Amino acid sequence: MADFKHCSLILECAKCEIINYLDPFTFWFFEGKVKCAGCGAIWALKLDNGVRVSGPTEAKAPHDKLPGYAQSKDYKTKITDTTKVNPPVMARADFVGKPIPIRKSIRGKPVSGGPLKPEDLVGSRPRFIMEGRDY
Repeated sequence: MADFKHCSLILECAKCEIINYLDPFTFWFFEGKVKCAGCGAIWALKLDNGVRVSGPTEAKAPHDKLPGYAQSKDYKTKITDTTKVNPPVMARADFVGKPIPIRKSIRGKPVSGGPLKPEDLVGSRPRFIMEGRDY
């Protein structure tokens, strides 16, 4: 039986033995080439539903994607340079720390998703819900 790493989202480079972690959001269904964050070797592989179907086999440039994170086998060297690994996922550009006002759900039901003033509340519940009306 093969090791888990031979069928998962972990790519161990055969040249430099750096462990490349493939980000599940971008690699879940993937067929293409990945560049090793340690030595720059390019590996072709195919992933289906997060499980490796084929590869890694050595390939030629250009690569399609970079790994999400990489580190050495002894866990002492961590590679976080954004020229070698994908940058971390950031918050949406339109999110500034305040909720987006939503008064109705996608099904048309009233929700309390917007900022409420003290006069809009009955105790800790929104007044329009307590009164049984749409906002």
